[in-house]
Amino acid sequence: MDDYVGVRGLIPKTLEEGLADALSNLHVLGVQIEPSESEMIDVTVWLRGGDAVLIEKTRAVLVELGSETLESLATEAEDWSAKWRENLVAFEVGRRWWVDPLRDRTVDAPDGRIRLSVVPRAAFGSGTHETTRLVLIDLESSACEGIRVLDVGTGSGVLAVAADRLGAASVVALDNDTLAAWEARATAARQDWVCRPMIVAGSVDCLGDAVFDLVLCNMIMTHFGPILEEIRRVLAPAGSIVLSGMLRQERTSVVTMLEGLGLAVAAERELGEWISIRAARAAAS
Repeated sequence: MDDYVGVRGLIPKTLEEGLADALSNLHVLGVQIEPSESEMIDVTVWLRGGDAVLIEKTRAVLVELGSETLESLATEAEDWSAKWRENLVAFEVGRRWWVDPLRDRTVDAPDGRIRLSVVPRAAFGSGTHETTRLVLIDLESSACEGIRVLDVGTGSGVLAVAADRLGAASVVALDNDTLAAWEARATAARQDWVCRPMIVAGSVDCLGDAVFDLVLCNMIMTHFGPILEEIRRVLAPAGSIVLSGMLRQERTSVVTMLEGLGLAVAAERELGEWISIRAARAAAS
């Protein structure tokens, strides 16, 4: 029996943000998403072979998200993502970043760019998605020198190491997933400089009385919405929040949530169907 099985289908782009939630209770190895010129995206969910119940549950998720046809893929007993990683190349983000996803060798950054070494892993951001790019682009225009930064839902840690590289006085990389915390630690150790963010496995409330000048949060709206009040609590009086992970049609809902907490939109960015918002305390709050 083959060791790995892929369940492949097409789902609407508008439902991409719901994919992580829908798969959160299933023991999947990873998800591969291919962009498309149409309104659909090509999704392959990789699973360990031999679990017929898990395969059927995964198929049901893709059907529920709108896939009309499904395809089953199988690989031999090897790293299921090895062939995908063979095709990875370093790439530019914004004006200043050079994201290098290669594990066994490095690619020097072009002149004027900062190299971030981020090896892709299942479920952890590598800088390729628009939502991560939006925050990296925001950071390169930020005055990070000497400030206190919190990265909520750090995942791979790419945003935390970027803030550290830009001269933040302190960076806390926070994630309630212990595996993500370990991955962020590995990412920090992989950089070309001595990168020392504080890695914390837990929720925002575990930070106690700590306050931050800049809070980064690259999470889908259903994940960051319930913790926005806690994020505001740890925000310094003159601090800012950068939220990403929103589709354009979710903007109104997010702005309403921010205004309800006394936060005002200071800037917005857009890539594809995704947006990011930088917010700060409103004048009267």
